[in-house]
Amino acid sequence: MLVVTGRAHPARVVLGSIVFPHFECLEYRELRKIQYVAQWSKKVPMAVEPESDIVRINPRTRRVRQAILDAAVEVLLTDGAEHVTATHVAGRADVARTTIYRHWPDQAALLLATIDAVASPHHPPPGVGVLDRDLRSALENLRTRLMVHQSRPVFGALASHAHHDEGFAAAQRRFVEQLVRPVAAVLEAARDRGELNGMLDCQFEATLLAGPVLQHHLMLHADVTDGLIEAVVARWLAVHNLGNARSVSPTRPG
Repeated sequence: MLVVTGRAHPARVVLGSIVFPHFECLEYRELRKIQYVAQWSKKVPMAVEPESDIVRINPRTRRVRQAILDAAVEVLLTDGAEHVTATHVAGRADVARTTIYRHWPDQAALLLATIDAVASPHHPPPGVGVLDRDLRSALENLRTRLMVHQSRPVFGALASHAHHDEGFAAAQRRFVEQLVRPVAAVLEAARDRGELNGMLDCQFEATLLAGPVLQHHLMLHADVTDGLIEAVVARWLAVHNLGNARSVSPTRPG
């Protein structure tokens, strides 16, 4: 799409064989296709239509895009991040490589989109309104999600690129935040019920609760046991002087 504004500028805009002088231009590529839209008057500045009225992605394009992402996720989880390429994914999705390049111009963009698809927001069932039980349930759901979605290859891909690529570093933060978010929701609900301090930083505290689970599964490649979850919840409750901490012994998990 080529958008031309009416501000005076020494640059010239060329569209076909027509030259429009003295207008600033901003060019960007829409993922599906490039469209050129312009209006011209010798006295009246150009009017720009809203993008939503110009670009419409049809349902078939959405289905193709989703099929490519599904195939890319399968490649990532079965073959590893280094195989998430246009060639491998095209073969798995039964599409042309040019179709993939139309949506994602290089391997890094395709891999990032694949990781975001795996780390899509999770919406667990609502809690029962009892803090210690809801926290244990949230951490058990996190354990299940890590195992079902095979998060180790995703985390490995992010870790190997994040130190030199800010795009992957941002994706790594999103990945962790989405994993921790259901735990934060439990704390927010308890805070709204008046069980926790109104100034509590729920996202930060959720990171402290989920941290041992993430460390055991993603970094140590160790089992996340029920004993670990019980101990993490008990210690957190004890730190915040909540009576429910006495229901579980805070001894070191076996």
